[in-house]
Amino acid sequence: SSGINAECPLRPGDEAKEEIKELEEKLVKEIEALKETCAEELKASVNEGKEEINDLKSKIESLGQKDEEQTGIEEKLVKEIEALKETFAEELEARKNDVMVISGEEDLREERCAKVCAGTSVRGATNWVDFSSNGIYTDVDISKCGFVTIPTVTSSLEGTTNHWSTTGSSEIYNVTTGTFRIYLVAPQGRGSGANKMGWNVEWIAVGYTC
Repeated sequence: SSGINAECPLRPGDEAKEEIKELEEKLVKEIEALKETCAEELKASVNEGKEEINDLKSKIESLGQKDEEQTGIEEKLVKEIEALKETFAEELEARKNDVMVISGEEDLREERCAKVCAGTSVRGATNWVDFSSNGIYTDVDISKCGFVTIPTVTSSLEGTTNHWSTTGSSEIYNVTTGTFRIYLVAPQGRGSGANKMGWNVEWIAVGYTC
């Protein structure tokens, strides 16, 4: 035996290779670990994004349902309004002939122009004027009725006392489209007596407004 060791020591180049190999293995492990970490974070981010997308989809679907409900309500309201219009039109057509004038002081006109108007000369505020020795009269204003022809007028006397003893409350004079006159035989009504007893003329007039 020559005494030479069979195991040869590493050369400087071999040591460098070993270090490089160790570094490569270490880097590979760190890269793998980093990949795993990034993958988990990416997966979590993706899941979170999916949840947000699903939530948004749900909100959109909900809005769509609300729009459909609102559209349904609007359509229902439109139908109800149209039904009311038809009913109103039918009632209006049916009532067109509720007022019928069969004769008058002037020529007859279209039935749609016939109108009933009523009022009073107002209790305590009627303009009574003394007439003769035992009478009074008043001119009653009916101009707000808007008659364009002389109307047919019916009148009576209303009050708080003694008007039962008078005569003339239904005898109408000088009817025009805007006024008529009533004469009363009523000595007790002269002066301010008539208004103190609340006497006033109540009337109903029927005529044409067009």
